[in-house]
Amino acid sequence: MALAFTQPGSAHAKDCATLDDCLQELLQTAKEPKLPGAPMRQETHTLAERIASFPGAAEALVPLLADPDPDIAERAGLALSAMPSIPPEYFDAIRAGLERGLGWLPAALGRIDSEKAAREAVDRYLASRSAPHNQEAAAVVRSGVRAIPRILERAACSTPCPPETHWLLGTVLEQIQPGRERAAEGLMGIAEDPDAPPQTRRGVLGMIGALGRDGLALEPRLLALKAQAPELGAWMDGALVEIGSRRSGEILARRLRQEPSAWILRDIAETGEAARGAGPAVAEFLAGDPLLRAPAALTLGYIGYEPAVPALVAALDDPVDPRATWAAAKALGRLRADAALGVLSEAATAHWYPPTREAARSAVRQIRGEEAEENDERGSGFAMRFFGYEHLDEGIPECEAPAERRHRESRATKLYAHRSPERMKRLAYPSQIVSYGADDEEAQRAAGETVIRVHSGNLREHREIVEQTPGVALRVGGGWLAGSDRGEWGGELMFLPDAGAPQHILDANIEDIYQLGDAIVVTTGLAHLSMNQGVLYRATRDAQGAWQAEIWRILPGAPAASHLVKPDELLVRTRHTGTVVVDAEGRMRMARCRKAAATR
Repeated sequence: MALAFTQPGSAHAKDCATLDDCLQELLQTAKEPKLPGAPMRQETHTLAERIASFPGAAEALVPLLADPDPDIAERAGLALSAMPSIPPEYFDAIRAGLERGLGWLPAALGRIDSEKAAREAVDRYLASRSAPHNQEAAAVVRSGVRAIPRILERAACSTPCPPETHWLLGTVLEQIQPGRERAAEGLMGIAEDPDAPPQTRRGVLGMIGALGRDGLALEPRLLALKAQAPELGAWMDGALVEIGSRRSGEILARRLRQEPSAWILRDIAETGEAARGAGPAVAEFLAGDPLLRAPAALTLGYIGYEPAVPALVAALDDPVDPRATWAAAKALGRLRADAALGVLSEAATAHWYPPTREAARSAVRQIRGEEAEENDERGSGFAMRFFGYEHLDEGIPECEAPAERRHRESRATKLYAHRSPERMKRLAYPSQIVSYGADDEEAQRAAGETVIRVHSGNLREHREIVEQTPGVALRVGGGWLAGSDRGEWGGELMFLPDAGAPQHILDANIEDIYQLGDAIVVTTGLAHLSMNQGVLYRATRDAQGAWQAEIWRILPGAPAASHLVKPDELLVRTRHTGTVVVDAEGRMRMARCRKAAATR
C-alpha cells in the first residue's frame, strides 16, 4: 500500500473520502514524530472514528492488529473500539490483539454481539489494574445485557473473591441501561442464599443498590431478608435506600442521627422524595451544627419537605454561615414556597452576600413560574452539584486590592515563620502525621507494579511523629497560641506554655490567629481538589487554664490570606468565594476594593 505523507497536524478526517484513503492516513499517523509516551492527537481519534463509519472497516482493521509495528496495531485497535458493531467471527483475532497488550482495543469487545465476547469483557475488567475507569469497563458497559450472565457468575464468587470484586461489578452494572434490571433476580438469589459467604452476600446487596430504581421490585424480598438475617442489616438498608424504598426516609433519618455528616445529607438529597420521611431529622440541623446547616437546607429542598419552609425562611438570616443563607434560598425556590416570596424579595436586594442575593432572585422567579427548576437529575454528577455550596464563585470579583487599610499588629505579640524563623524554631513541638497505604506495598513493588493498589483488604494506617515548626503564633498569658498548616496533611492549633507541656487544642489547617476585639479568633480551612472549606474559631481559656476552640463563623471558602483592618474588624480573602470582613460581633460584609478582577 503506497502512503501519502502529510504534515503533522493536518485534518486527516476531512481529507479522506474512502476507507482505503482513510486507512492510509491512519497508518501515516503512526510514522509521525512523537515523544515517548505521548498520547495520540485528537486528529487521530477523529480519523479513527471516520474509519469506523465505513462499511467493511472491521475486515480491513482486524489484520492490522497483528502488524509488527505496535503503533499501527494500536491505531487499528482505536478504530475498532469506535465501531458501532463488529461481526463475531473477529473475536479470536481481537482477543489475540488483547493478549498483545493493545491499550485501545478492550472496548471493541463490547461491540461484538456474542456472549463469548461479553464474558471476556467482564473477566478482563475484573483482572485489570486500572478498573473501574478504563477501556475494559467501557467494554462491559457496551456489552449491555449480554454481560449480565457473566456478571452474576462472578458475583456469586464460587471461589474467594478479592475485596473489591462486587464494588467493581456494581460500578459497571449501574451504567448498563437499559436492561440492568435483568440482573435483579439473580442478585437477589445470591443474597438470599444462607450458604453463600457473608462477604459475598454483603457485596451483592451493594450491587442491588447499583440497580437504582430498577431494583425497586425487590423491596418486599429485601425487607423479608432483613428480618431473617439481621447481621446483614446495614447492607440491606443501603440497598433499600438506593432502590428508592418507601423505608428510605426512616433508614436515612436513623443514620443521620447516629452519625451526622454532609455525606449522609447528600445521600438523603439524592434519594429525593422517597426520603421525605427524613425531613424532621434533617430540619433539626438548620439550627444545629454550623457545618451542616448549608447541606441540610439544600437537602430539605431536594426531598420536597414543605413543613420546613418557616425554618428555611429563618435560615435566610443565618448569622453564622453565608452558605446556609444561599442554600435556604435555593431550597425555597425548589419547594416553590409562596409564603416565602416577601422575604426572598427582600434578600434579593438587601442580603450582604452576592450569591445569596442571586439565589433569592432565582427562587422568586421559580415561585412565580418565570424560571424552570434547576437540573434535578441524580447520578454521578449529583455530588458535585450538591456540594456546590463550597464553590459560590459565580459573579464574585476577585478583590485584588482591598480598600480596607491594614491594622498593624505588634511584632512582640505576633510571629510568622517567614518573618521570624529562628524564634519560631524555638516554638517547635511534636506533631503526629497520619497517612494511609497498602500493607502489601513491598510485595506489589516486587511483582513489578508501579501503581500501588489500596483497598479495604490491605489498608494500613501510618503514624509519624515529626517536629513541627508553627507557621504563626500569638502571644497570650503564659505562652503562645501557635498554628500550623500542612495542606492535605492537616495542621493543628496548640498552646505552647512558657513552662510545661504543650496543649493540643484543635486539629485544623491554621491560616492565622488574631486578637479581634476582646476575643481570640483563628482562621482555618483547606482548599484541596473539590474541597473548599473555611471556618473561624474562637479560642477561650477555662478557669483551670485549659484552652478550647469552638466554631464561631463559617467562611464562604478556605482563607487564602487575612489581616486586621481595625482592632475589631478582620478581613479574609477566601479561595474564589469573595473577600469578606468580619467584626468582633460576628457581623459579615463584603470588603471594599480599590481594584477588582473580572468575575469568574
